[in-house]
This record gives sequence, structure tokens and C-alpha cells, in this order.
Amino acid sequence: MTTSTKPANDLASVDYWQSLNRKSLLRFFMLQQLSNGPMHGYEIGTRIALCCDARPTDAMIYPMLKELETGGYVELESVVINGRKRKNYSLSALGVEAYRASAQAWSNVLPQLETAVKEAGVETACCTTTVIDSSILGD
Repeated sequence: MTTSTKPANDLASVDYWQSLNRKSLLRFFMLQQLSNGPMHGYEIGTRIALCCDARPTDAMIYPMLKELETGGYVELESVVINGRKRKNYSLSALGVEAYRASAQAWSNVLPQLETAVKEAGVETACCTTTVIDSSILGD
């Protein structure tokens, strides 16, 4: 008699793959958002949420920003916005290089990803450009 146990990672679950995608793409999307100009952590998370299926948690955002700062990819400036002290992050020259390198790496696999998605019989999500009203970000 054999008993069936559920695997630790349910590869048949869309949620599993979405979680994996969020974790693996966080650095790329942080660099991408910062390529648009300086912003604070909450704004970065909110903007990423608009282009992805979920907002990254603070426990994902702030350690990653610290890692990027330590590596010299982002620069930090303390500013006061509407009476609140904020840490604004911006890409350094090395950060711009990292963004370009990551975009190149993704461009190398995108055609294969698109082919695989089509072969699986899945419709791709429609992408739109979203203009973000900064008032929703609490500034």
C-alpha cells in the first residue's frame, strides 16, 4: 500500500510559480523603477505592484534596497516630504549598468519564454502602460 503525500513545492500550482517569479524578479523591477528617478521604498513597492500580480512585502523591499546600497548600485538621500523624513533611493552609475545588464539577460530568454507559454496553450496577459498619480503614494 502506498500513500500519496503532497510535495513541498506544488509545481502544478500557479501560486507557486507566481511566488517564484516575484522573488526572482524583484531586483530587476527595483532597478527598473529606480531608472525612472529617485523614490522611497514604499513608492517602489507600490509601482512594482502595478506591473506585477502582487505588492512585494516590506520584508522583501528593504533588505533588497540595503543590498543594492551596500553593493554601490543605489545611492541614498534623506529628504523631508510633507513633514516626513524619507529615504530616497536613486540608481548610481553602477546601478544603471546593472539595470542594462539585467535587461539584456532577460531579453535573451524572453523569446523562449514566450514560445513556451504559447506551446502550453496559455494566453499572455495584456500589458498596458500605467501612469501613476503620485498622490496615491502618500506624498
